[in-house]
Amino acid sequence: MKVVSLFAGCGGLDLGLVQAGHKIVHASDIDKDCVVSYNDNFDHEAHCIDVKELKGEDLPEYDILAGGFPCQGFSVANKYRSADDKRNELYIEIVRLLKETSPKFFLAENVPGILSLEKGAVVEVIHNEFETVGTEDGGKGYEVRIEKLNASDYGVPQNRKRVIFLGISKEFDKETRERMFAHFPPVPTHGNDYEKRKVTLKDAIGDLPEPNSKLAEKIPNHITTSHKVKINGYIGNRKLDWNRPGPTMVGRGGGTGGPVIAVHPNLKRRLSVRETARIQSFPDGFLFSGSKSSQYRQIGNAVAVGFAKALGEMLLKIESER
Repeated sequence: MKVVSLFAGCGGLDLGLVQAGHKIVHASDIDKDCVVSYNDNFDHEAHCIDVKELKGEDLPEYDILAGGFPCQGFSVANKYRSADDKRNELYIEIVRLLKETSPKFFLAENVPGILSLEKGAVVEVIHNEFETVGTEDGGKGYEVRIEKLNASDYGVPQNRKRVIFLGISKEFDKETRERMFAHFPPVPTHGNDYEKRKVTLKDAIGDLPEPNSKLAEKIPNHITTSHKVKINGYIGNRKLDWNRPGPTMVGRGGGTGGPVIAVHPNLKRRLSVRETARIQSFPDGFLFSGSKSSQYRQIGNAVAVGFAKALGEMLLKIESER
């Protein structure tokens, strides 16, 4: 399908969708470093623009609007999260562009914290706005379903839970929509079975040399930080197990400080940029621009590539039911 990607970041979601066989016809983000990284890694160009300035009439013809709208205000990692956080209003821009362009599908991604914000009232409002978009002008709106999924169930070496909103236009009859939704959520590919066991940290980064070694010079973005290791059980300071998927890689903690960088399983240092990228299932050939802090932030805020690919493959199945 032809995809319009909002809040594209450095391109984790888009890379997974492209790997699954979709075509990105528009991508944009407000973060300059993200856009530079994106454009260094894709054949198509992302635009640095505030989504509030993006007009539906300026978008090319497309099938699905996709976007992991900013989640810092929703994240449980942000103890100051609130319904009044201005970042939480950006989903309204998705609603606006859906109204202006009426694509057949949309896919939105966010953190699990969105489900509990204001005791569930916020997600209920978002769900209702997605379902009724355009109906005031005679449109049919969307049928919307929500699932909380774990990226580790799809081959990502990380326990990264995310909430996925899938919207299908009610222009499709109910029977067709039911066939489409039968593919949602995608069937997990990894679990506790030995042949399909979850990908571990050792699988993902165990072969990488130490960042300061001679061999590390050949690996792009294999640089680390001097932040001291302090194991205290808090986010970013937990002991990791080589034989398990890693914890969620995050961009920021409370939304005000620097990036949260997990401790390497050897307990001697923190993960390098490349190690963090691998845990997000970015290929080694994917390059990140900007300062080290910016690179960590870009990766932590991205949709895990392997998870995005699984979603993309699901969308192909949905498209086949048209």
